[in-house]
Amino acid sequence: MNAVPAPVTAPAPAPVNAPTAPVTTRVTTPTPTPTPTTATAAKPADLRAEAVFKDWLRGIVKGVEELRAFEAGQIDAVIDPTTGSAIFLPEAQAALQGSSRLVLNALNALPGEVCVLNAAGTVVMTNTAWCAFVTSHAGAGLGVRDGANFFAACEETGARERVSAKAVAAGLRQVLAGTSNLFRRKYVCASPGGRCTFTLTIAPVVGESLIHAVVTRENVTEVKRLNFRHRADRTKVKRIAAVARAVTPNRLLAALPAKDYQQLLDGLDPVNLNYGDVLYESDEPMRHVYFPSDSLVSLLTVVEGHQALEVGLVGREGMVGDRLALGTGTSPVRALVQGTGTAMRMKSARFLKELQRSPALRHAVLRFTDSLMIQVTRTAACNRFHGIEARLARWLLMTQERLASREFRLTQEFLADMLGVRRVGVTEAASALKGRKLIRYSRGNITILDQEGLEAASCSCYEHVRVGLDSAA
Repeated sequence: MNAVPAPVTAPAPAPVNAPTAPVTTRVTTPTPTPTPTTATAAKPADLRAEAVFKDWLRGIVKGVEELRAFEAGQIDAVIDPTTGSAIFLPEAQAALQGSSRLVLNALNALPGEVCVLNAAGTVVMTNTAWCAFVTSHAGAGLGVRDGANFFAACEETGARERVSAKAVAAGLRQVLAGTSNLFRRKYVCASPGGRCTFTLTIAPVVGESLIHAVVTRENVTEVKRLNFRHRADRTKVKRIAAVARAVTPNRLLAALPAKDYQQLLDGLDPVNLNYGDVLYESDEPMRHVYFPSDSLVSLLTVVEGHQALEVGLVGREGMVGDRLALGTGTSPVRALVQGTGTAMRMKSARFLKELQRSPALRHAVLRFTDSLMIQVTRTAACNRFHGIEARLARWLLMTQERLASREFRLTQEFLADMLGVRRVGVTEAASALKGRKLIRYSRGNITILDQEGLEAASCSCYEHVRVGLDSAA
């Protein structure tokens, strides 16, 4: 043929969101001459192949001006007079391939499922998420692969999807024709894993002359499944909180509504309290509050720095540090662990924050504070007007009530300090109760044998300070 091929310039690499040049230009290379795939190939065989390919192209370019432009690198491609196809030079091929890789890497970085269609509706690019959906759903739900035609996929769907597929095809035509800027539709299909629901969104990508389309798919079924799991997890947490609240030994916490108790959970830490531990000293800051489970804490008024008298007793019915709720940050008493056991501890700052957030907690704490003040008042009057035997009986009943046990260990020296009497007075009172077979007392170990008899032996103050907890079995 005598026709002089017209030099053409390949379009510049497309931006990331408009991959037009790599997918719209038909590129062919002669079979006998291999073409290096990238401009950066440095192997001798590749360089020789590139030189042979350029020599072959020189044979196509006949005009003097065209040859000068070719040698100067001003021509990216020529038209083969035999086939009429555009043939790109190696440098132009490398640029176009690099643009395609850049676009594909950008699509793969997206979390959603994305594919790119050319003006004819053919899939020219898909990201990793789209390919994974196609594989896992065996092509269901318009799961087209690279090279397939989206319009054809819409026509080949089953009877149950035909209406939706027809609407999707119509929406795609409008986008490619430039009459619609966005198409969105819910699509339901059957897949190997069961019924699948997703949302298809089609948007145009305008190049230099042609309109392409980007199709994204949002798996609604998966989103619903994750939301259901999240709700199920929240329900499970609430149930765990409700169970924990129901079985907690501390009655103040157990009395809270499940929702309020759940808010406290992550701020409560289980701790062991050992006999003799001092939780607070008088006039020192209260950095934590304590909710005893099976431990016992005595509240002691310290006189002249060394003498102490018990004015209150706290166990599983309440808490230690309740005065924080009254706006007092320091303890007016020494808080001494009298019975070894466990408790739940919370930082004071967190406790104050929860008091502001939970009216139920604030009400429970203030109600306990009121009962503790009654106990302190009654104890002061009891120590002044009642005999040691009746006071000891009251004190033993209060201890077993809060420890949930009829057996505990208390030395005579400790009892003498708690009751504010001499040690010999405790010995005489304990012997009297033991002689009436109300208690068993040996080497500091005390067992209540007859609770009703011990209540009869105690003073009337016990009726005012008892907290109504279930007694030990």
